[in-house]
Amino acid sequence: MEISKTKRVVWDETGQDYAMFVKELGNLRTRVDGDWTREEAFDVHMEIGRVLYEYQLFKEALVSFKIACELQPVDVRPHFRAGNCLYALGKHSEAKGEFTLALEAAKNGSNQWDYLLPQIHVNLGIALEAEGEYKAAVKALEEDIFLKANYVDAHCDMASALHAIGDDEKAVQVFQQALDLKPSHVDVLYNMGGLYMEMGRYQRASEMYTRVLSVSPNHWRVQLNEAVALLGAGETKEAKRALKEALKITNWVELHDTVSHLKQL
Repeated sequence: MEISKTKRVVWDETGQDYAMFVKELGNLRTRVDGDWTREEAFDVHMEIGRVLYEYQLFKEALVSFKIACELQPVDVRPHFRAGNCLYALGKHSEAKGEFTLALEAAKNGSNQWDYLLPQIHVNLGIALEAEGEYKAAVKALEEDIFLKANYVDAHCDMASALHAIGDDEKAVQVFQQALDLKPSHVDVLYNMGGLYMEMGRYQRASEMYTRVLSVSPNHWRVQLNEAVALLGAGETKEAKRALKEALKITNWVELHDTVSHLKQL
């Protein structure tokens, strides 16, 4: 979704500072609409939206992208950006609508939008999955992989959607395709480990978690999952070792809950 993890402004939306910020932002938008041509105003609103989005001010970024949509309804970019904002705000159904509009605009336009098509498809798939429309999500992600066969994240998301509809064997195949593209992809390895756990294939799950730890050795949750997987595989001694490693990293409440769960197995 391209959400920035490094820049964020946290506002108290009931406070005076936030109200003043929104007011000044509104004044800026009004000046843009009054002083610039339609094409220039579109570019400025898009730029304002991008800056706001980068700082994770999704609600205000959405306003800018919606204005841009009105100025250039057949342009793919504002619909795509608006969809990202809506998804970040938890409005998955509305996000799905914007991604669909972006997709339609891209297909009806020239090939200038070809570079954006794979990302539109994958974000649409993610939104569909969030709405519980797993079969539609699989279809969108299949189209994405067709457009960009080496798109690892699309494979990962498609595998998750396949698991959601109960097609675990196909999900394993798609995860494996992702690993063939990027063997050290942590999200793929972690999610594949989780899938193997749910399938009762504990030894394979343990292998996935071991590979994650080779890349991120201080990932305490992976240590815990590996302990559970090893216990399921009958490797009690190794399970205890993994738990001890997790204890070195964290003493969080979640660790206590997991240990309590292990004692009941």
